Amino acid sequence: MTSTTVLQQKSAVPRQRESSLTLELSPVLYAAAWVFIVLFHAVCGTFLICVAMTYWYLTTGIAPFSVSIWSLRGIENYRFYGVMFGIVGAMHGVRVFNLIVMSIRGRQLRLRSETSMIRTLMSNPMISKRLSLSNKNEAKTSQSARQPRPRLTSLVVRSLAQMWNRFFSRQGFFGVESEHSSTVYALQEILVASSQTYQSYRASNLLPRSELNVIMVALLVTNCWTTASIQIFLRKSPELGRVFTFTYDALIGFGMMTIVPLLIFVPDIQAFDLPNRTFKNQNFIYDPVTLVTVALKNRLIFAAGLFDFTMKLIPHLGIMLSMVTVSELLGRGEVKVNPGTGGPNIQSMAVQPKARSSNIDKPTGTATLPATSKPQSPVIFHAVLRWKHSITIAVFSLWGALFFSFTF
Repeated sequence: MTSTTVLQQKSAVPRQRESSLTLELSPVLYAAAWVFIVLFHAVCGTFLICVAMTYWYLTTGIAPFSVSIWSLRGIENYRFYGVMFGIVGAMHGVRVFNLIVMSIRGRQLRLRSETSMIRTLMSNPMISKRLSLSNKNEAKTSQSARQPRPRLTSLVVRSLAQMWNRFFSRQGFFGVESEHSSTVYALQEILVASSQTYQSYRASNLLPRSELNVIMVALLVTNCWTTASIQIFLRKSPELGRVFTFTYDALIGFGMMTIVPLLIFVPDIQAFDLPNRTFKNQNFIYDPVTLVTVALKNRLIFAAGLFDFTMKLIPHLGIMLSMVTVSELLGRGEVKVNPGTGGPNIQSMAVQPKARSSNIDKPTGTATLPATSKPQSPVIFHAVLRWKHSITIAVFSLWGALFFSFTF
């Protein structure tokens, strides 16, 4: 009895895990991932808050006169740019605070809230049916005890919650376990790659340092080719593929939109006297070569218009969404086999398919129709998925090859 129950438990646990795309890690790796995600959010939030403060600083005092050197529009919309970058930075800060509070309340490191875990359990049809039956019974007893009172606010809140779950839950349209997740990811990656291509093109025209241009082009080409490679080699393991893909996208975006601007802007900040709002070396202003170089670099770093601002903001939003998605895909792998009280339940679950298979001869008409109708939809669906998969690989492979050939 013990050997059969243990084998059945080991075979039943993977079936339960297949319903949710969660990459289960050991406690050590889970702790390392938690520290990495928290630090990554903290660094990105700090950088964006500094960017927002820089935009605000350039709108005060005599700083607008300096802005007119590299910007034809001056400080137009600079306050709006600062507010938007500050909002995204605050989102990173709220995420860090949320992860720390969840870990303190749960007395262990957590990347997902309890509500998201409950939603993954609610995706199980057996649990949802049992809860719906219990809710119906409770509703009948409550209606017999008192008269129903329609509440408009409760209906509105319930409808909004249903819409949110339909679109943004794990199995919603934009969720990590949605059947449209590959399409949504491809569109998101195309949008992010387009903004990165635009920034790399502007850097090739404005940056005087060739090594920084090489870094940006290398990051963009690597992003395109790695996206296609992940779609090819990690197709059979969706959990690992999605975690690796979103993590890599966040790192590429961080390198292009955070590290490269810091390498450009930090030397100029060190040569600037913030309290006096002037350069430490007074001859710096009268050197035409240095002044033109600084003007070109600032034209690249700061937004030149609404379109340029949008192209700068999209990668930061992509970093935020990628890290949140990675947090939703990671789980703590603590599997324990208890062949005691749980044994009979697992045996009964394993016997049910056999009982159903023995009764196939009884419903003759109903058994043949689903057998002929069901295989057609998966074949068409898999054909469409293969077509989308090949298109994604071809687009990003050609994208990286064309940009590499035109640059080098």
